[in-house]
Amino acid sequence: MRQPTRSDYAHYVAIKVKWGEMDSLGHVNNTVFYRYSEDGRIDYMHTIADDGDTQISDGPLLADLRCSFRQQLRFPADVEIGTRVKRIGRASFELEQCLFYAETDDVIAVYDTVVVWFDFGAQTSMRVPETVRERIRTLEHVPPEE
Repeated sequence: MRQPTRSDYAHYVAIKVKWGEMDSLGHVNNTVFYRYSEDGRIDYMHTIADDGDTQISDGPLLADLRCSFRQQLRFPADVEIGTRVKRIGRASFELEQCLFYAETDDVIAVYDTVVVWFDFGAQTSMRVPETVRERIRTLEHVPPEE
């Protein structure tokens, strides 16, 4: 697996590590890493898909999430999670996320995620809308595979 770099990502969310996120071993518990992923993923989704419409009939649905831990994380720390789309399919896209120490290239964890575009009324996947595809293409530093 190629080591991600900070320049791979156009979208970042800053996170302050909290005292209560540590476990009895003195490092941030592994379950908290998934919350950090969620922080970045949800903010990214708002960036590419939020039309201000309060009546949501379709949208992103998490299908798969994997985390590869590269090093331990301890309190206190400031971190940033970068999120990017690395591939757009017909009805889904693959996200890559990377948790960095703030303002460094020091990688803490790498995430691979599959998001399906979902029609909530019909309860089935659907084609990723062209408006969302275009927003992704415009946002990304590294063009996603299509």
